[in-house]
Amino acid sequence: MRITEGQLRRIIREELLHEIDIEEVGESCWAEGSTHELSTCTIGGDKFYLKFSDINMNYDGSDPSLLVLNEYLAYKIYKLFPGAKTPGRIEIVYDRTNKKVAIATSAVPGRHGRSIPPSVLAKLLSAGVYVDIFMSHWDISNTANLVVSPEGDSVTRIDPAGTLAKRAQGRDKGGAFSDAPGELETMLPTSNSRITDIFVGADLRVAAEAFLGVPWKDVLDTIEVTYQQVLTDLSERGMNSLAKEWTAYVNRITPILANRQHIVARHCKHILGS
Repeated sequence: MRITEGQLRRIIREELLHEIDIEEVGESCWAEGSTHELSTCTIGGDKFYLKFSDINMNYDGSDPSLLVLNEYLAYKIYKLFPGAKTPGRIEIVYDRTNKKVAIATSAVPGRHGRSIPPSVLAKLLSAGVYVDIFMSHWDISNTANLVVSPEGDSVTRIDPAGTLAKRAQGRDKGGAFSDAPGELETMLPTSNSRITDIFVGADLRVAAEAFLGVPWKDVLDTIEVTYQQVLTDLSERGMNSLAKEWTAYVNRITPILANRQHIVARHCKHILGS
């Protein structure tokens, strides 16, 4: 059954978008595993990892919380691709008193990707290869950002802060995030110019089919709905400066993503036709 655009927007709003104020977060404890301010906490009785951007890093003059919003948007896009698995729940947490935003992700059981043989890990990553390339997810090569299920049959991508136009530590990628996805050269295992072996052993036909299964319109709808909801939340909490940066950022990256999607999709069709 085909759903209408209005139904899709409602589903995204009801099922994917959640807003939480810091007062609703249970007692938190400092946790290791991130270059930013990471702690464990409870939300509604469930365990989450809560992350604020480290204010001491270089953000090229932007609000540190913009990196959190970048990660949140990245997660929402990844959620469209079932094969590129992410934590079950992603929440955005607002600290209106300190004008900061955090991201909370549900805990994922399993082992770090670094404990899995590279060839096995590459196979598990197959369905998300072209999604990572589309999203400019260079940090996928850091296997600490991958959690393999206890059964060893799936992998979850965590901490996609260094996607889109942002680097994981906060700086902007500048021209490195462009209309032409250079990651097709630097990340693909078939490329002589690759700078990572993370996908060596991945099934590129599976990867191509998975990427082509989600049309650009669905990605654009998710970007627009996420943007509007976050903008409303920020405005209601008096975070007007961050709201302006958020608007400028989304307006900047959306046309770039449209071009990247077209090029990656064309490549995927070539893979399936060869």
